[in-house]
Amino acid sequence: MKNNLLLKLSVGLGVLTIIRIIVAASVPLSPDEAYYWVWSRNLGYSFYDHPPMIALWIKAGCLLWGNAEVGVRFLGSLAAFIGSFFIFFAVKDLNNHQPQSDRKALVAVLLLNATLTIGVGAIIVTPDTPLLFFVCVLLWGCGRLLYTHSAKWWWIIGASAGLALLSKYTAILLIAALGLWCLLSKEGRTYLKTKELWGGAVLACVIFYPVILWNSQHQWVSLLKQGGRTTDWNPSRALQFLSELLGGQIGLSTPIIFICFCIGMFSLTRAVWQKNCNSCAFLLWLMIIVPVCVFIQHAIGDRVQANWVGLLYPVLVIIAGLYVNQWLKTAIIVGFSIVSLVYIQVLFAIIPLPAKKNMLLKQLGGWQTFAQSVNSVVPLDQVIISDNYGLASELRFYLPKRQIMVIGDRWKYFNLPISKTTKGYFICKENNEESSFLSVNQNSYFAPVYNPLGYAPKGKIERQHFGQIAQRYELYSVDLNPRLESIGESKWLPR
Repeated sequence: MKNNLLLKLSVGLGVLTIIRIIVAASVPLSPDEAYYWVWSRNLGYSFYDHPPMIALWIKAGCLLWGNAEVGVRFLGSLAAFIGSFFIFFAVKDLNNHQPQSDRKALVAVLLLNATLTIGVGAIIVTPDTPLLFFVCVLLWGCGRLLYTHSAKWWWIIGASAGLALLSKYTAILLIAALGLWCLLSKEGRTYLKTKELWGGAVLACVIFYPVILWNSQHQWVSLLKQGGRTTDWNPSRALQFLSELLGGQIGLSTPIIFICFCIGMFSLTRAVWQKNCNSCAFLLWLMIIVPVCVFIQHAIGDRVQANWVGLLYPVLVIIAGLYVNQWLKTAIIVGFSIVSLVYIQVLFAIIPLPAKKNMLLKQLGGWQTFAQSVNSVVPLDQVIISDNYGLASELRFYLPKRQIMVIGDRWKYFNLPISKTTKGYFICKENNEESSFLSVNQNSYFAPVYNPLGYAPKGKIERQHFGQIAQRYELYSVDLNPRLESIGESKWLPR
């Protein structure tokens, strides 16, 4: 029975993975994906925005499939497939292999894959993609530890924790919850006396050390950029931020799965409150409560991006699989239906959404043809310049033979060749429907020009998909401020 279930699960996930790879290969890169691809062309210990794992994954995928959409995204689809099995076996261990463990494990896997977080994350790669995979490995390691009571599993927990941190800084929230469990639970305190726990902790630190080293050499810019948000304070907008956070989770998990998450957390919280839970349940509870408290605290001061909560989804599906007995079939069917609809919409745009509200259009629509339009308008002997990292990265990906130059303060933290070029065609999003001059006073990137209005526009270029305009862009022939070179804010994007 067990082997038969695993075989069916493997076949089902295999078919789903093939579908995801086909969709991933058929859709243009989003601006952020193109930006991470640029990272992969010039690897470093860390980067301005995030740790380096996403760049390493993209590099590996492109070595297999070339510099194409499928290469950039391949490991994301593969990780969703493999990570599902880690969740399956984690549930069995956390349920102590009691009767119905296989069914509960299957439910957790199906719930996970039916969320938009995984459904879309398996075809659109972000730092959350490797983060979620290593969280699945971490949970499997915790399950093994709690089922076998063998301290050797701390090595796996430590390695996966370090790799999760190497993917995204928010992994520290789950690590903090695990540390709190070691202090507050009787079983956890017994491991504090073992060399394996401390060895795993050291291993996690060693894996993450390159990010610390990079930050120490770059004014701690990445850690300050991400960690500095926790000090924001704006309680007057807290209700708005919390409502947006809640709405985002209903959307990303899909509505019925979100209900299952709430039921599971209510049941688990009641068990913890009544002290009617074991070490496994207490650990799962802490892995939700600790991050949620941090997100709520952050929402008092600033907006919490919906995808930040995604690292909790592997934990939440385990809780739902273990503690929920209703709504599950409906949740899975509705979830997969919504994910399928998103795939179809991405490929064929069957629902005529207004362009201003169509996020798929804005992020994914028409980048190849737009790049070719830019290529035809800008003379071949001229440099294409942009101060928008996503736009510049898209042009770099889809125009591999053109020189693409980026300007702006973020680029001084990248180990890219400094550009000494001071002339070229600057492209940017249009500010209004009528052509406008590019004012020098508002942007110190450009050298003064005789016209007091600034640089005159050379034309407009539209990015379209299925007849809808995703964005209009303006083009200018400009002279750059020579100081950009001296402060390292003008760089060439690697081909």
